[in-house]
Amino acid sequence: MADATDLHTLMLAVLDASVAALDEIPGFAPGLSGAPERTFVSSGTPALDCCNQLSVNASTIREGQTGTGGLQAGQRHRYNGRINLVGVQVYITRCLSTTNDIPTPTEQQNLAEQTNADAWALWNYMFRQADLVALCDGLFMDAITPLNPSGGCSGWLLSMRLQLAGYENGAS
Repeated sequence: MADATDLHTLMLAVLDASVAALDEIPGFAPGLSGAPERTFVSSGTPALDCCNQLSVNASTIREGQTGTGGLQAGQRHRYNGRINLVGVQVYITRCLSTTNDIPTPTEQQNLAEQTNADAWALWNYMFRQADLVALCDGLFMDAITPLNPSGGCSGWLLSMRLQLAGYENGAS
């Protein structure tokens, strides 16, 4: 039964799928890491002050387009035709391990190898997750973009939209 906890349940499912995606990496490249130990659902954009972390948060929730000639926004409630699109953000960050004050090219390249594997694993894994898709009516992979390296921290941001059914007012 749909209720007010559905959004958080969806975020937990996205987090679980993200961990599973990253945990596949060592199977392809034994020298690389899987999901970091620090994983959580954030109430908004996470602080990126702790490297080697994976976080998931809901972002903008909006009405989806019902198509050409479809119901007009603001009138869909009259016909039970509303489409809820939940923006979801997955942040994966890694720390630059360095033995010097200035990272060597090899250290920077090693970090790039790990973060590129993170990005590619998330991008290729997430859209085919039956458990995740079962919770929502649609999954749209919007983009995965690199984060600007800062303070020895680097990573990627995966942005998706998931279609999530609403619920009736009042508790059952």
